[in-house]
Amino acid sequence: MRDDLEKIRIAFEKVDKSNLPITFSNFPHGACGDTCEVLAEILLELGHGTFQYVAGRRENGNSHAWLQRDSIIVDITADQFDEISEHVYVGSLNDWYRSFEVQQEHEAGYSRLGARSRAELSGVHSRVLAVLNA
Repeated sequence: MRDDLEKIRIAFEKVDKSNLPITFSNFPHGACGDTCEVLAEILLELGHGTFQYVAGRRENGNSHAWLQRDSIIVDITADQFDEISEHVYVGSLNDWYRSFEVQQEHEAGYSRLGARSRAELSGVHSRVLAVLNA
């Protein structure tokens, strides 16, 4: 899965952001939530199964979202924080993730969202896949 995640991260970096929702304009900064929803759909298509969307907030107000299955974290946007240098994290729940108080958790994927969000994120999905498969 890590190889797929590395390629997906590169595709998110390379995709033309001019026609994407504003949340992707400064990827990975501020893009974690929407990225998780799209990433979950791509991982499912690639045979990696389903994940939970987990979003948390720190005492200082910083928030973050990632994918999780049991105690395994999948995150391609954590490097938006100064203390993280890895572009892709696949590993166990660690102290850094525990520093966020979980505020939201649900099955990941944009297919369960409202019509407008579904349409926007479906477009992101298509564009990322086009770069991935180029």
